[in-house]
Amino acid sequence: MTASSVYYDCQGRRVHALEVPTSSGNGPTVVLLHGQAFQAATWQQSGTLDALAQAGVRAIAVDLPGHGVTGGSLLPLDARPAFLAELLRQLQPRPPLVVVTPSMSGSFFLPWLSRHAGELAGWVAVAPVGLQQWVEAGALPADSQAKLKVLAIYGEQDRMRSDYSIIEDAFPRAQYVQVPNAGHACYLDSPEVFNRELLRFLSNEILPP
Repeated sequence: MTASSVYYDCQGRRVHALEVPTSSGNGPTVVLLHGQAFQAATWQQSGTLDALAQAGVRAIAVDLPGHGVTGGSLLPLDARPAFLAELLRQLQPRPPLVVVTPSMSGSFFLPWLSRHAGELAGWVAVAPVGLQQWVEAGALPADSQAKLKVLAIYGEQDRMRSDYSIIEDAFPRAQYVQVPNAGHACYLDSPEVFNRELLRFLSNEILPP
């Protein structure tokens, strides 16, 4: 299935995304962010958009400011959570909502999560940056931490994989997957494993029985 380019006006920026709609009326929405060296098209390259579409999921891969087709300047750190909040409003996701956050995109997502966890059904943490700072800033209310379903997925060769202990301490329902022979961008090093584990998480934890 071919992803379509769509554009959203967000805080004066024209933000590009690749979207694969679904004819299913009850599937989740999965928003895919990206790391510093990547872009929305990375999720097409990895086959993740196609895998999600075939599973009946509305999948939206976003080019964050300063990256991909969106281009322009990078956002300062303190502006990133407000940008993500506005962008998610523009996307109008059909619940349940799941957000995938590799590496750099943690700097958008984690501060947003502290205030908006109730809007989220699941979080796929792919070696996100900023976990320690997020914990030191106060993290989440205990009830939000208890409810949120988390898949933490790291490459076996990723030096950041020890960060999972922070996620494990914060979220009682967190699951950990280590992708064999993969580095920091495990979704590109081993896309079949990554996509399989993502779909397993959605099927077992997010989709209604």
